[in-house]
Amino acid sequence: MYQCKDITEEVNNYIEGDLPFTKRIGLFFHFIMCSCCRNYLQQIRSTISVITVSQPKEKDSADLKALAKQLHDMCDEHEH
Repeated sequence: MYQCKDITEEVNNYIEGDLPFTKRIGLFFHFIMCSCCRNYLQQIRSTISVITVSQPKEKDSADLKALAKQLHDMCDEHEH
């Protein structure tokens, strides 16, 4: 029988399907019996889903140029 510490060590392999069949079945039965580990598994799956779905927004290069100019102007004002 697997323990909760085994889940934390193998959860990524379980999700990716990179476990031998017998180990996968053993972990599956642990998830059936342990609500804490089921919640942990769901949290990991949700985190992976959010990370893979969200994509960072690239800033418009014009915005970066305007910001650089503002910073440059502020530095010039500070020096004078």
